[in-house]
Amino acid sequence: MFSFIFSQFLFYIAIALVLFVPGYFLILATGLSKKLSSLESFVLAFGSSIVIVDFLIILLGKSPFHINRFSILTAIILFSVICYAIYFFFHKKDSKETEVLDIMPRQSAILVVLLIFLTIFIKTIYFTDTIFPTTTDLGHHMYWTKQIIVTGNLPQYEKADIGSDFTIGSPEPIADFIIGEHLIFAAINLLSGIDFISFFPALILFLVQIMSVLAIFILTREIFKKASPAYRDAISIMALFLIGPLYALASPQAKFVSGGVIGNTIGNLMIPLVIYFYIRALSEKKSLFLSLAFFLTFGLAYTHHLSMFVFIFAVIFTIIAFVILNFKIIKSELPVVLKLFISPSVLTVLAAGIIFIFFIYTPTYLNSSAINTAVGAPSKATRMGLTFAQMKSTAGETRYAFAFAGIFFLFFARKIGKYRQSFIVGWIIALALMSLKPDWLFIDIPSDRIASYIIFPVAIVAACMLVHIFILLKKSDSNDGKNYISSSFVLTIFFSFMLFAATNGFIENSQSLNLASSTNKALQTYAASKYLAQNSTEQDVILKDHNYLSGDSWIKLFFMRGYNYPLSRGYFKRYEDETKPREQCTNFMISLPNGPEAKQCFSGTKTDFIMINSKIDSGQFTKLREFWRIYSSDEVGIFYKNS
Repeated sequence: MFSFIFSQFLFYIAIALVLFVPGYFLILATGLSKKLSSLESFVLAFGSSIVIVDFLIILLGKSPFHINRFSILTAIILFSVICYAIYFFFHKKDSKETEVLDIMPRQSAILVVLLIFLTIFIKTIYFTDTIFPTTTDLGHHMYWTKQIIVTGNLPQYEKADIGSDFTIGSPEPIADFIIGEHLIFAAINLLSGIDFISFFPALILFLVQIMSVLAIFILTREIFKKASPAYRDAISIMALFLIGPLYALASPQAKFVSGGVIGNTIGNLMIPLVIYFYIRALSEKKSLFLSLAFFLTFGLAYTHHLSMFVFIFAVIFTIIAFVILNFKIIKSELPVVLKLFISPSVLTVLAAGIIFIFFIYTPTYLNSSAINTAVGAPSKATRMGLTFAQMKSTAGETRYAFAFAGIFFLFFARKIGKYRQSFIVGWIIALALMSLKPDWLFIDIPSDRIASYIIFPVAIVAACMLVHIFILLKKSDSNDGKNYISSSFVLTIFFSFMLFAATNGFIENSQSLNLASSTNKALQTYAASKYLAQNSTEQDVILKDHNYLSGDSWIKLFFMRGYNYPLSRGYFKRYEDETKPREQCTNFMISLPNGPEAKQCFSGTKTDFIMINSKIDSGQFTKLREFWRIYSSDEVGIFYKNS
């Protein structure tokens, strides 16, 4: 019992050290603590910590020091001490001169807390049966994370496939994995010693997602900063309602966490934070905010290629929106903006980022093949763009309905500020065009993946429209003392809107709940994998089945003998794809182990262990003399081929 309590204590201490401490001290060092509210400091410290730890571990990986518990702990402490020293000598004397920050009324603050707890409660219900690690993507990601821990070095993203001569081919680079998707998990694991086959990976993603919800809340408050306090509070609370409890389980919400979609989940946190700093920098004309915006942008580039790709288009369309909406003042505004860009702090961050990319560690996706994969004429039906009906389903019917009208309203909403207006308009239009008409922008990426990013700007715009409709109704109710519309009718209309939103969102939540848990099946897979890892050598070749084994992508973590070890029979449709011919050995050796093709494959690949589902595929092996059953459970069977 004591060891369990101590391990949990270490785990939560590791989370604080990795995901809060570096960012907090960075905020102190920059003097931002007096310019941010407590909630803003909390969320921004979390996002900044992810970037800081990523860069620290990359530097450790490129240095003579190994990546281990001592080096990571030393790097975090040293960074924090340096930041505190900067704060002590340059900012502590000014700490008493705190700026007057906007504080929400007590009733509004209570409502915000209740919405956050409701969001966590709904997601927790979902994760009751899905937090156990079983998903394919998360298993692949955790392999690279464990490789960092085992080797003490940065991972080499390479895999090898079965060649036509039945040998394992030479390693080829993989552009699908980005270093920033693995480093914070490696740091927390090294500091706490927690097992990978546990709640640990999904819980970290769950925490990131809650922070992304709060990031949208603080971004909404920043976008409508020039509005009256009551109007600003109403929109930010409505945005929190639309992005929090409603559709809390649909992608990219809890389903992305349970699915192990690390890059998108972290990207959905980083993009709002980056936009937040850009808006403050341009609106307040402060280079410090622009420096932090560039710092987080570089962090985003090292975390997820698709998120960075989406953000670049959002910036391009923001610039276009600004030019269209503010054409008359561009000449006078341009010198002011350029002055921000040539400030010492901004140039320092830009120079450091460029040096990091070109001379220290270049992200794996920055190669011609990966770029050609993302840019060009759509090559598949899934990349031809969504229909409006599909977009409505992705964004959520309520948010979609009000955002569709709200974007036209915001196009003429001059009072919110020219930069704030341009960012929200450019952000949502960029994602809409990328999702609906990717061929217009020469984008060759699955449209549904891009569309998942649109829920955040859609929620903000829909919240603005809902509140504005209510205000218009109230004005009509009290215009010149004449009641054109009764107060009861106004409340009825408003609560009808809210009932429509709540009903639609919670129904979708209920449809996302799992009726059955796969934990027991996955536990059997992991027990069999542990047995086989203890009773095989590196010379043995193992084949497992991806179709019927639960959590099979996690099997490689028990062996750590290569990304594509053990060999795997993929989904049957992959072997039938005429446009992309694949090797057939992994299919033949399980489906028809006594056939001539399978015998040739067994001989060529030297496969001697086969892990399959006991209920589905054991029959064809038990009838053959050369296969011996050495392990059996309800779900998993292991056969040894006697050569």
